[in-house]
Amino acid sequence: MSKKQSEIKDTIENRDRIHVVMFFLSLMFMLLGVAILVRIVQIQATYTVDEKVIGLFRPSVQKHVDQPVRGKILATDGRPLAISAPLYDIYMDCTVRKQDYIDLGKDSLERAWRAKARELATYLSNEFRDKSAEAYAKAILEGRDKGAKYLRIQKNIDLSTLNKVKTFPLFREGPYTGGFIVEKHEERIYPYDSLARRVIGYVKEQNRIGLESSFDSQLHGREGYEWRRVTDNKRWVRDLDSAQVKVQDGNDIRTTLNVDFQDIADRALRAQIQADDGVRAGICIILEAKTGAIRAMVNLSRGNTPQTTLWERENLCLREVGEQGSVMKTVTLVSLVEDGYVKSLEQTIPTNNGFVPGGYNQDVHILDYQRQTGRRDITVMHGFEISSNYVFTYLAENYYGKRPQEMFDHIYSYRFGEAFDFDISGMGTPVVNRPGTPGWSRTTLGTTAYGYSMAVTPLHVATFYNGIANKGTMMKPYLVESVEKDGKVLKRFEPSALNSSICSPATADTVTRALRAVVNEGTATRLKSAKLSVAGKTGTARVVLSPGERGSSTDPYSDGAGRKKFQGTFVGFFPAENPKYTILVTVYSYPSHRNFYGGTMPALAVREIVDKLYALDGEWDQAIKPTAAVPVMEKGAVSEKGLVPDLKGFGLKDALYTLESMGLNCQYSGVGHVSAQSPAPGSKYEKGQTVKITLK
Repeated sequence: MSKKQSEIKDTIENRDRIHVVMFFLSLMFMLLGVAILVRIVQIQATYTVDEKVIGLFRPSVQKHVDQPVRGKILATDGRPLAISAPLYDIYMDCTVRKQDYIDLGKDSLERAWRAKARELATYLSNEFRDKSAEAYAKAILEGRDKGAKYLRIQKNIDLSTLNKVKTFPLFREGPYTGGFIVEKHEERIYPYDSLARRVIGYVKEQNRIGLESSFDSQLHGREGYEWRRVTDNKRWVRDLDSAQVKVQDGNDIRTTLNVDFQDIADRALRAQIQADDGVRAGICIILEAKTGAIRAMVNLSRGNTPQTTLWERENLCLREVGEQGSVMKTVTLVSLVEDGYVKSLEQTIPTNNGFVPGGYNQDVHILDYQRQTGRRDITVMHGFEISSNYVFTYLAENYYGKRPQEMFDHIYSYRFGEAFDFDISGMGTPVVNRPGTPGWSRTTLGTTAYGYSMAVTPLHVATFYNGIANKGTMMKPYLVESVEKDGKVLKRFEPSALNSSICSPATADTVTRALRAVVNEGTATRLKSAKLSVAGKTGTARVVLSPGERGSSTDPYSDGAGRKKFQGTFVGFFPAENPKYTILVTVYSYPSHRNFYGGTMPALAVREIVDKLYALDGEWDQAIKPTAAVPVMEKGAVSEKGLVPDLKGFGLKDALYTLESMGLNCQYSGVGHVSAQSPAPGSKYEKGQTVKITLK
């Protein structure tokens, strides 16, 4: 083959080889392209990026929660009873710049830092006075040697103290040289310490009580939050791509409590019971008659032993369910007068040697009465004055014996049968042994009439007496006047009635005369000299012992050594002529052989409270002067035959009964008790003549 032919053949073979190579290369790239396309589709459809990888390229983001400032609890005049204030905790990073000094080989800088730390220790000791300068210096320098990054210096300091501490040596150089660390937090502060503490309550994570608990949703507010990211220089700033919720501070609660009333009641009660180791507890409630607003509620008690300090440990006003004793005789009297069974307080019943048939105990005080007076009858008024169990057992059996439910219908209308709604949770549930219940027996009617066989709370008792003071309208007691925000009222709580008519105004006037007589002539004469006229009732009751206290004794009221627990109560209202406030004071004893009467410590405490309130409030000067003549509530309308009786101080029902029983007509005006009459007492009269009386 010639050289030319050989070259042509080589060229064709080379070209064919190139075509093959190119074909396969094209095919390879086509397959690679398809694979890449498939992978792209796969990534788009199913692939998720590893969060660890994202974290390497994305700034850190954290959720920052802002806590709201808890709302204030205010007294009725705006004085703070509970507030939240910012407090600060101080810590120290003892290791700050230590490694820098080592790396630089600057021993002089380390010695200078330690010298400043000792100087700082002196300042801290002088400011807080809790440790010596040597102790502070030792803690800081040992912390530096051991690598303490969070040494606690002081907790719960205020802003002014914090600003002062910032100027101390080393701390003034800031966190990066001085290691100064500050943490801010809100602290709940009670400016009046323990005053009304069981009403106000307190805030703890899992144990909130009082108003702090009942109105927690209003006081707490709403947390706010925002997402923050870290910058290149390690500072946190808001992440604008994330949602933000603004914090809402809590609302304020304005209560009905009067700080001055609360303080006066607290001091007066302490003065009576503090020195007596036999007293387990004492309480006081002051209600405003017209509205039911609670102006003071004191709950002082000791622990299981007499040596413990009096403190606001538990709310006995709400929770202490027990038999109340003779203060409940007023409940029976109101029912009898309202039903017309007792038409006059001068109405008499036979004494019967203090004995009511049917299994009742004899009332030996009636035997004393018979011996002293020579009488074989007694007026309802005098039976109430001396707090005779016989008189009220007799009246209940005589008038309600065949229809006991009639008296219990009254008891339920006075709201003694329920734990009615109240601003603080935890009110005790009363126990009423009405007909048809397991606790009913042959003698339950009579014992209920003088204060046993029925257990209620002190607040129930005070609320009932407040109904008498308010002429028959029983107002619901309440503690909160309004919910406020920055001084603006968001919600107002108006006074409301539990029962608009527990009795007529005339019945209330008659019973008030009886309550006034208890103070003037009966078991509460210690209040006779009070600077404002008081109407009220004393009561002494035995307290049922727990099985542990009773031991081997079968008597529910006595332990094996014959000791009993007592409670003594005075409850009433003042001024008697135009009641403004209702007050209850009860004293509870440890097991004892002594009696604790309502006419002693409770009555003395009430007198001090009344006198202090008289001095506190200038309005009494217009209402009743110290030298003014207060109408005397006489025991009866004593009159010679044919002469007009003296009715001054009588309620309308008593006055009507007295005049009509003498054949006289009555014309009256006003509301309250008789303050004037015509013809005058002692004038001659003829049957059918009209006597005009003015009630005031």
